Amino acid sequence: MSTRDTSQVLTSVMVDEFEFQATWSMPCGQGCILWIRDSSQATAFKPLGRFSRFDKRQVLEFITRYVTSSELREEISKKRFQMHLDSLSPNMLAEIDSLNFKDKQIAFRNLFNLDSLVDQYVDLRWKRRIMAKKFHPDRGGSTISMTVINEGYEYLSEDFSVKKK
Repeated sequence: MSTRDTSQVLTSVMVDEFEFQATWSMPCGQGCILWIRDSSQATAFKPLGRFSRFDKRQVLEFITRYVTSSELREEISKKRFQMHLDSLSPNMLAEIDSLNFKDKQIAFRNLFNLDSLVDQYVDLRWKRRIMAKKFHPDRGGSTISMTVINEGYEYLSEDFSVKKK
């Protein structure tokens, strides 16, 4: 669900800074995938959800709920983070530890799965706690993994507090 075929756009909607596109999905049969991007940040489209069939009204109702419900955005953000967390390995955390500081800054944003769409809704403490449950030395992880997670949390917390001022 990560490759977007622009020739199969079924509908496109713009709400505030969010741009949504529903595209045809061959693996889903007659289904579709809903994509989102932050047009103010000029980011690439990211998959937001999948529908078993294309029903424009159903898609528009979901977009309306997404735009108006911070709870739904948070729930989707948490599910996306859980999927991201499942793809992480302890080796990846050790690789981050060996990077120089500038490269670590980018790696920390990727580690915490931050993008411009959800930065304002992110709960860094929650993400750090979930990663600690998976990578803590008492749970089969390593001290290097926890060091990287904590260092990333500290850097991103400072970065967000500076940007808010």
